[in-house]
Amino acid sequence: MSRTLLTALCSALLCASPVWADVYTWTDANGNTVYSDKPNPNAKRIEVSAPNSMEAPKPIPAYESSSASSSSNAGSGNSVTPTGSYRRLEITSPANDTAVRANDGNVILTVALDPPLRSGHLLRARIDGELSEQALPGAGQAEANLTLTNLDRGSHLVEAVVTSSKGEQVSASTGITLHVQRTSLNQPGRVGAANQAPTAPAAPAAPNVPRPPASTP
Repeated sequence: MSRTLLTALCSALLCASPVWADVYTWTDANGNTVYSDKPNPNAKRIEVSAPNSMEAPKPIPAYESSSASSSSNAGSGNSVTPTGSYRRLEITSPANDTAVRANDGNVILTVALDPPLRSGHLLRARIDGELSEQALPGAGQAEANLTLTNLDRGSHLVEAVVTSSKGEQVSASTGITLHVQRTSLNQPGRVGAANQAPTAPAAPAAPNVPRPPASTP
């Protein structure tokens, strides 16, 4: 009998025994080699080494997906804003901390996007924390203009915001500060409409110069 088969039989006997047991072998009357854990008058005891043992592998910890984490945060009452949809969302003009002369209060923002503004997304401006009503639909624009209307005189924090068609924020730019300059109703010489420029004062008359005589018919 081959060594491999002998090893397999010994291992089977060891596994079948509830406790550690000796293994015996002998040749029966028909010339067959017999293996058993029970002794026989003509049997020889086989030295069997202890079987190799392996520690059971540790279970792999469950992977916590970002969606599961977001659901958990949403369930705890925390607001989750999807980010990273746009590698670049930047107001390129006007520059930050710029004084802008806008007597009518209208300021044009230039916004760069990468990737371009996707279909189904809207580009909007957020002024001092409030989203403007104007929304530019996505049509593959890598650069877009937004008009901020009727801004009051003074400083304003302005951001470019991409939202979904449902109004959910997708991405937002870093805010810039604009200092809007408009003519004031309290400015001297200002008359008429709210945005009318002040009138120039009348030219002073030269002193000690006699007036020309009145023309006669």
